Amino acid sequence: MKVYRTDEIRNVVLLGHGGSGKTSLAEAMLYVSGAVSRMGKISESNTTSDFDKEEQKRGFSISTSLIPIEWEKAKINILDTPGYFDFVGQMEDAMSVADAAVIVVNGKTGVEVGTVKAWETCERRKIPCIFLVTNIDDSNAKYMEIVEQLKSRFGKKIAPFHLPIMENDKLIGYVNVVKMGGRKFIDNLGNYDEMEIPESVTSKLVPVREQLMEAVAESDEELMDKYFSGVDFTYEEISKALRKSVINCDIVPVQIASGVTCQGVNSFLQTCEKYFPSADKAEV
Repeated sequence: MKVYRTDEIRNVVLLGHGGSGKTSLAEAMLYVSGAVSRMGKISESNTTSDFDKEEQKRGFSISTSLIPIEWEKAKINILDTPGYFDFVGQMEDAMSVADAAVIVVNGKTGVEVGTVKAWETCERRKIPCIFLVTNIDDSNAKYMEIVEQLKSRFGKKIAPFHLPIMENDKLIGYVNVVKMGGRKFIDNLGNYDEMEIPESVTSKLVPVREQLMEAVAESDEELMDKYFSGVDFTYEEISKALRKSVINCDIVPVQIASGVTCQGVNSFLQTCEKYFPSADKAEV
Protein backbone atom coordinates (compact mmCIF):
# COMPACT_ATOMS: atom_id res chain seq x y z
CA MET A 1 0.00 0.00 0.00
CA LYS A 2 1.35 3.39 -1.02
CA VAL A 3 2.00 5.88 1.79
CA TYR A 4 1.10 9.52 1.15
CA ARG A 5 2.50 12.57 2.88
CA THR A 6 -0.06 14.90 4.42
CA ASP A 7 0.66 17.57 1.82
CA GLU A 8 -0.30 15.08 -0.92
CA ILE A 9 -3.79 14.46 0.49
CA ARG A 10 -6.94 16.32 -0.58
CA ASN A 11 -10.18 15.88 1.37
CA VAL A 12 -12.98 16.97 -0.97
CA VAL A 13 -16.73 16.86 -0.37
CA LEU A 14 -19.29 16.61 -3.20
CA LEU A 15 -22.33 18.83 -2.61
CA GLY A 16 -25.39 19.73 -4.66
CA HIS A 17 -29.08 19.26 -5.22
CA GLY A 18 -30.49 15.73 -5.26
CA GLY A 19 -30.10 14.23 -8.73
CA SER A 20 -27.40 16.68 -9.85
CA GLY A 21 -24.98 13.83 -10.61
CA LYS A 22 -22.65 13.55 -7.60
CA THR A 23 -22.64 9.76 -7.36
CA SER A 24 -22.20 9.33 -11.13
CA LEU A 25 -19.31 11.80 -10.97
CA ALA A 26 -17.66 9.81 -8.17
CA GLU A 27 -18.03 6.65 -10.27
CA ALA A 28 -16.47 8.40 -13.28
CA MET A 29 -13.52 9.52 -11.14
CA LEU A 30 -12.93 5.94 -9.99
CA TYR A 31 -13.00 4.76 -13.61
CA VAL A 32 -10.74 7.50 -15.00
CA SER A 33 -8.20 7.01 -12.20
CA GLY A 34 -8.09 3.25 -12.83
CA ALA A 35 -9.57 2.22 -9.48
CA VAL A 36 -12.37 0.30 -11.24
CA SER A 37 -12.36 -1.32 -14.67
CA ARG A 38 -16.09 -0.86 -15.30
CA MET A 39 -18.30 2.08 -14.42
CA GLY A 40 -21.35 1.38 -12.31
CA LYS A 41 -24.68 3.07 -12.99
CA ILE A 42 -27.41 4.26 -10.63
CA SER A 43 -30.01 2.72 -12.95
CA GLU A 44 -28.27 -0.65 -12.54
CA SER A 45 -27.84 -0.26 -8.74
CA ASN A 46 -24.14 -1.07 -8.91
CA THR A 47 -22.29 2.17 -8.13
CA THR A 48 -19.45 2.05 -5.61
CA SER A 49 -20.86 4.94 -3.61
CA ASP A 50 -24.47 3.77 -3.22
CA PHE A 51 -23.67 0.30 -1.85
CA ASP A 52 -26.47 0.20 0.75
CA LYS A 53 -29.50 -1.91 -0.22
CA GLU A 54 -31.89 0.93 0.62
CA GLU A 55 -29.90 3.36 -1.59
CA GLN A 56 -29.94 0.88 -4.45
CA LYS A 57 -33.68 0.37 -4.03
CA ARG A 58 -34.50 4.10 -3.98
CA GLY A 59 -31.93 5.23 -6.54
CA PHE A 60 -30.36 8.02 -4.48
CA SER A 61 -27.79 8.48 -1.71
CA ILE A 62 -28.87 8.30 1.93
CA SER A 63 -25.50 8.42 3.71
CA THR A 64 -22.09 9.88 2.95
CA SER A 65 -19.60 7.56 1.23
CA LEU A 66 -15.83 7.86 1.26
CA ILE A 67 -14.27 7.27 -2.16
CA PRO A 68 -10.43 7.27 -2.22
CA ILE A 69 -8.93 8.31 -5.56
CA GLU A 70 -5.24 8.08 -6.47
CA TRP A 71 -4.40 10.68 -9.09
CA GLU A 72 -0.82 11.37 -10.17
CA LYS A 73 1.03 12.29 -6.95
CA ALA A 74 -2.08 12.98 -4.86
CA LYS A 75 -4.61 10.98 -2.90
CA ILE A 76 -8.01 12.60 -3.18
CA ASN A 77 -10.53 11.48 -0.57
CA ILE A 78 -13.96 12.14 -2.11
CA LEU A 79 -16.91 12.43 0.28
CA ASP A 80 -20.10 11.79 -1.71
CA THR A 81 -22.98 13.32 0.27
CA PRO A 82 -26.77 12.93 -0.12
CA GLY A 83 -28.46 15.81 -1.92
CA TYR A 84 -31.89 15.53 -0.35
CA PHE A 85 -32.57 17.68 2.73
CA ASP A 86 -33.91 14.74 4.74
CA PHE A 87 -30.25 13.71 5.14
CA VAL A 88 -28.68 17.13 5.64
CA GLY A 89 -26.91 15.90 8.77
CA GLN A 90 -24.78 13.63 6.57
CA MET A 91 -23.68 16.67 4.55
CA GLU A 92 -22.79 18.64 7.69
CA ASP A 93 -20.75 15.70 9.03
CA ALA A 94 -18.79 15.47 5.77
CA MET A 95 -18.20 19.24 5.72
CA SER A 96 -16.66 19.08 9.19
CA VAL A 97 -13.74 16.99 7.88
CA ALA A 98 -13.44 18.35 4.33
CA ASP A 99 -10.82 20.90 3.28
CA ALA A 100 -12.58 21.83 0.04
CA ALA A 101 -15.93 21.35 -1.69
CA VAL A 102 -17.26 20.71 -5.18
CA ILE A 103 -20.78 21.99 -5.78
CA VAL A 104 -22.24 19.86 -8.56
CA VAL A 105 -24.79 21.58 -10.83
CA ASN A 106 -26.94 19.74 -13.35
CA GLY A 107 -26.26 21.29 -16.78
CA LYS A 108 -29.91 20.83 -17.79
CA THR A 109 -31.62 22.27 -14.70
CA GLY A 110 -29.13 24.91 -13.53
CA VAL A 111 -29.09 26.50 -10.07
CA GLU A 112 -31.48 24.74 -7.68
CA VAL A 113 -32.35 24.97 -3.99
CA GLY A 114 -29.65 22.43 -3.10
CA THR A 115 -27.08 24.50 -5.01
CA VAL A 116 -27.85 27.56 -2.90
CA LYS A 117 -27.83 25.51 0.32
CA ALA A 118 -24.41 24.07 -0.56
CA TRP A 119 -23.02 27.55 -1.30
CA GLU A 120 -24.33 28.94 1.98
CA THR A 121 -22.73 26.06 3.89
CA CYS A 122 -19.36 26.65 2.19
CA GLU A 123 -19.58 30.38 2.94
CA ARG A 124 -20.47 29.73 6.58
CA ARG A 125 -17.60 27.31 7.05
CA LYS A 126 -15.22 29.35 4.85
CA ILE A 127 -14.33 26.29 2.76
CA PRO A 128 -12.90 26.84 -0.75
CA CYS A 129 -15.09 25.41 -3.49
CA ILE A 130 -15.64 25.08 -7.22
CA PHE A 131 -18.77 24.63 -9.28
CA LEU A 132 -18.79 21.60 -11.57
CA VAL A 133 -21.47 21.60 -14.25
CA THR A 134 -22.39 18.02 -15.19
CA ASN A 135 -24.45 16.53 -18.04
CA ILE A 136 -22.67 19.04 -20.24
CA ASP A 137 -22.67 16.47 -23.05
CA ASP A 138 -26.48 16.64 -23.22
CA SER A 139 -27.89 18.72 -26.09
CA ASN A 140 -30.18 20.51 -23.62
CA ALA A 141 -27.30 21.64 -21.37
CA LYS A 142 -27.00 25.42 -20.97
CA TYR A 143 -23.52 26.15 -19.63
CA MET A 144 -23.21 29.90 -20.28
CA GLU A 145 -26.72 30.47 -18.95
CA ILE A 146 -25.76 28.62 -15.77
CA VAL A 147 -22.57 30.69 -15.44
CA GLU A 148 -24.69 33.85 -15.59
CA GLN A 149 -27.07 32.39 -13.00
CA LEU A 150 -24.14 31.69 -10.69
CA LYS A 151 -22.71 35.20 -11.14
CA SER A 152 -26.11 36.79 -10.55
CA ARG A 153 -26.73 34.71 -7.43
CA PHE A 154 -23.26 34.50 -5.87
CA GLY A 155 -21.36 37.53 -7.19
CA LYS A 156 -18.12 38.34 -8.98
CA LYS A 157 -16.20 35.48 -7.33
CA ILE A 158 -17.53 33.16 -10.03
CA ALA A 159 -14.81 32.55 -12.64
CA PRO A 160 -15.21 30.04 -15.51
CA PHE A 161 -12.05 27.98 -16.04
CA HIS A 162 -13.70 26.09 -18.93
CA LEU A 163 -15.77 27.04 -21.96
CA PRO A 164 -17.39 24.13 -23.86
CA ILE A 165 -16.71 23.61 -27.56
CA MET A 166 -19.79 22.34 -29.39
CA GLU A 167 -20.15 20.92 -32.89
CA ASN A 168 -23.61 20.13 -34.29
CA ASP A 169 -25.05 20.46 -30.74
CA LYS A 170 -22.55 17.89 -29.49
CA LEU A 171 -19.78 18.49 -26.96
CA ILE A 172 -16.42 17.77 -28.60
CA GLY A 173 -14.06 19.57 -26.22
CA TYR A 174 -13.47 22.69 -24.19
CA VAL A 175 -11.29 25.78 -23.88
CA ASN A 176 -8.94 25.87 -20.90
CA VAL A 177 -9.24 29.57 -20.04
CA VAL A 178 -6.23 29.49 -17.69
CA LYS A 179 -3.88 28.06 -20.33
CA MET A 180 -5.76 29.66 -23.26
CA GLY A 181 -5.82 26.41 -25.18
CA GLY A 182 -8.42 24.31 -26.97
CA ARG A 183 -8.91 20.67 -25.95
CA LYS A 184 -10.63 18.03 -28.11
CA PHE A 185 -11.82 14.80 -26.47
CA ILE A 186 -10.44 11.63 -28.05
CA ASP A 187 -11.80 8.76 -25.90
CA ASN A 188 -14.19 7.79 -23.10
CA LEU A 189 -11.57 8.50 -20.42
CA GLY A 190 -11.71 12.24 -20.98
CA ASN A 191 -8.27 12.31 -22.64
CA TYR A 192 -7.79 15.03 -25.21
CA ASP A 193 -5.62 16.46 -27.96
CA GLU A 194 -4.84 20.14 -28.33
CA MET A 195 -6.86 22.05 -30.93
CA GLU A 196 -7.31 25.59 -32.19
CA ILE A 197 -9.84 27.66 -30.28
CA PRO A 198 -12.89 28.02 -32.60
CA GLU A 199 -14.04 31.50 -33.58
CA SER A 200 -17.49 30.68 -32.19
CA VAL A 201 -16.02 30.61 -28.67
CA THR A 202 -13.71 33.64 -28.98
CA SER A 203 -16.38 36.27 -28.23
CA LYS A 204 -17.26 34.51 -24.97
CA LEU A 205 -13.61 33.91 -24.12
CA VAL A 206 -12.38 37.52 -24.06
CA PRO A 207 -14.45 38.80 -21.07
CA VAL A 208 -13.92 35.54 -19.15
CA ARG A 209 -10.15 35.70 -19.62
CA GLU A 210 -10.08 39.38 -18.61
CA GLN A 211 -11.93 38.58 -15.38
CA LEU A 212 -9.35 35.91 -14.55
CA MET A 213 -6.45 38.28 -15.20
CA GLU A 214 -8.02 40.91 -12.93
CA ALA A 215 -8.31 38.31 -10.18
CA VAL A 216 -4.64 37.38 -10.66
CA ALA A 217 -3.63 41.04 -10.45
CA GLU A 218 -5.60 41.59 -7.25
CA SER A 219 -3.78 38.75 -5.48
CA ASP A 220 -0.42 40.54 -5.27
CA GLU A 221 0.82 44.16 -5.45
CA GLU A 222 3.67 43.31 -7.83
CA LEU A 223 1.23 41.56 -10.16
CA MET A 224 -1.10 44.54 -9.94
CA ASP A 225 1.73 46.85 -11.09
CA LYS A 226 2.53 44.43 -13.89
CA TYR A 227 -1.12 44.32 -14.95
CA PHE A 228 -1.44 48.11 -15.16
CA SER A 229 1.85 48.29 -17.06
CA GLY A 230 0.33 46.10 -19.74
CA VAL A 231 2.81 43.27 -19.21
CA ASP A 232 1.44 39.73 -19.66
CA PHE A 233 1.61 37.33 -16.73
CA THR A 234 3.55 34.09 -17.04
CA TYR A 235 1.64 30.82 -16.66
CA GLU A 236 3.49 30.17 -13.37
CA GLU A 237 2.33 33.53 -12.00
CA ILE A 238 -1.25 32.89 -13.08
CA SER A 239 -1.31 29.37 -11.63
CA LYS A 240 0.18 30.42 -8.29
CA ALA A 241 -2.13 33.43 -7.94
CA LEU A 242 -5.26 31.43 -8.78
CA ARG A 243 -4.37 28.70 -6.27
CA LYS A 244 -3.96 31.37 -3.58
CA SER A 245 -7.26 33.02 -4.54
CA VAL A 246 -9.20 29.72 -4.60
CA ILE A 247 -7.85 28.67 -1.19
CA ASN A 248 -8.69 32.13 0.24
CA CYS A 249 -12.24 31.82 -1.22
CA ASP A 250 -11.66 34.93 -3.38
CA ILE A 251 -12.33 32.97 -6.59
CA VAL A 252 -14.77 30.13 -7.26
CA PRO A 253 -13.90 28.32 -10.52
CA VAL A 254 -16.52 26.83 -12.81
CA GLN A 255 -15.68 23.70 -14.83
CA ILE A 256 -17.49 21.16 -16.99
CA ALA A 257 -17.66 17.37 -16.76
CA SER A 258 -19.82 14.38 -17.55
CA GLY A 259 -20.35 11.50 -15.16
CA VAL A 260 -21.58 9.37 -18.07
CA THR A 261 -18.94 9.87 -20.78
CA CYS A 262 -16.15 10.92 -18.36
CA GLN A 263 -15.46 14.02 -20.46
CA GLY A 264 -13.68 16.64 -18.36
CA VAL A 265 -13.24 14.34 -15.35
CA ASN A 266 -9.46 14.09 -15.56
CA SER A 267 -9.25 17.89 -15.82
CA PHE A 268 -11.40 18.12 -12.70
CA LEU A 269 -9.06 15.76 -10.83
CA GLN A 270 -6.13 17.95 -11.87
CA THR A 271 -7.96 20.95 -10.42
CA CYS A 272 -8.46 19.15 -7.10
CA GLU A 273 -4.75 18.36 -6.92
CA LYS A 274 -3.59 21.77 -8.10
CA TYR A 275 -5.92 24.35 -6.55
CA PHE A 276 -7.39 22.78 -3.42
CA PRO A 277 -5.57 22.99 -0.06
CA SER A 278 -3.77 19.89 1.17
CA ALA A 279 -4.62 18.21 4.46
CA ASP A 280 -1.58 19.68 6.23
CA LYS A 281 -3.17 23.16 5.95
CA ALA A 282 -6.22 22.16 7.98
CA GLU A 283 -6.81 23.65 11.42
CA VAL A 284 -8.52 21.54 14.04
